[in-house]
Amino acid sequence: MKKRIAIACVLVCSLCAALLYFAYSSTARVASFQTHQVRHGPISEVLTETGTIQYVRTVLVKPTISGEVRHLYADVGDRIPEGEVLAVIEPDPSQSLQLSRQRARVDGARIDLSEQEMAFKRKRKLYERSLISSEEFDTARIENTRAHHNLNMAELELKILELKVNVEVDSNRTHGAVRILSPLTGIVIARMVETGEVVASGTSSYTGGTEMFRIGDPGGMIVRSAIGEIDAGRVRPGQEVRIRVDAYPDAMYSGVVERVAPLGVRRPGSTLVTFDTEIGISNPSLELQQGMSCDIDIVVEMNDSSVLVPASSVMEVGDYKDVIAEQNDPALTGQVIGKRHIAYRCTSVDPEIPKCSEAYLELSLVEIGIESAENVEILSGLEPGAHVALDARAVHSALNSKHQ
Repeated sequence: MKKRIAIACVLVCSLCAALLYFAYSSTARVASFQTHQVRHGPISEVLTETGTIQYVRTVLVKPTISGEVRHLYADVGDRIPEGEVLAVIEPDPSQSLQLSRQRARVDGARIDLSEQEMAFKRKRKLYERSLISSEEFDTARIENTRAHHNLNMAELELKILELKVNVEVDSNRTHGAVRILSPLTGIVIARMVETGEVVASGTSSYTGGTEMFRIGDPGGMIVRSAIGEIDAGRVRPGQEVRIRVDAYPDAMYSGVVERVAPLGVRRPGSTLVTFDTEIGISNPSLELQQGMSCDIDIVVEMNDSSVLVPASSVMEVGDYKDVIAEQNDPALTGQVIGKRHIAYRCTSVDPEIPKCSEAYLELSLVEIGIESAENVEILSGLEPGAHVALDARAVHSALNSKHQ
């Protein structure tokens, strides 16, 4: 009895093993993979970098005369029009003396002209009465004309000097305060002086003068970015750029590459060589400020009508000799062994089915063009309307495991 039970158990176990084997084999034979239809569409290759927003035009304002800062009328963040008074400086004694001397020269020229005019009038009356010679009359006329020229020159020099230093003259013309005017309409992005501080002239100082203000023009803004030497060769002026500012993550700004530096720079402590790149921002918003960080997407390549497949449908292989032998595809024989790209085309009679059995998957050698994060451009090897396996690596692994 026990012997019969043992034999029965062995038979049951064998039957179960056979059923499991056939079930596994059947599953393996009908293994299928998700497919995707090859289609036409636009594609672009994007280079992602970081950058900093800056004003295109930034002006350093220095005093035109040395002296003490008496008043400050502008501060950081102020929006000011061109010609606005930024500060007032009381000139130092030497500068005031220069103005006083020029004014005295003008007064002296006026006195001299008055004397020469009176002398010329007397000489003309005497000449009309033939009491003096024509030589004496001509001399008086020349001296009168010279006095007119001397006064005009002295007044012009005083005017130039006062305009140069933007001087405010008091009613007695004995003292002047120098006005510092804004050279452009913009935003004060830095103020480097305080009331009571002594500043040096930017036109006569050996050190170049004291920097008082820095003003930026918000009408023109750029992004400065350092592009690595590996990618610098693909970046060219005129390429479109998408800009995302960290301060406004929901906003998107557009720009264009304007300049790529011809000389690379190696930063201190780094072995990476970078090329400074300037990107112009189209229609910059007033909310953008100098120094803001941003992410930039440079459109390196773009094609509005390409043959596209998902990036996962294409697999790069370094040596596809064995794969070709397994597929027995005459079209692939005689190819040079090297790095290539492959995809698996579904040859099923009903390609509309979203899945394709591995028995109907056929390796295709493809030539690719532009690559993006989602899609790959197919230059040759596949045509629009064909169906390819969505996961080329999964198909490749399944086929290789069967041949091991």
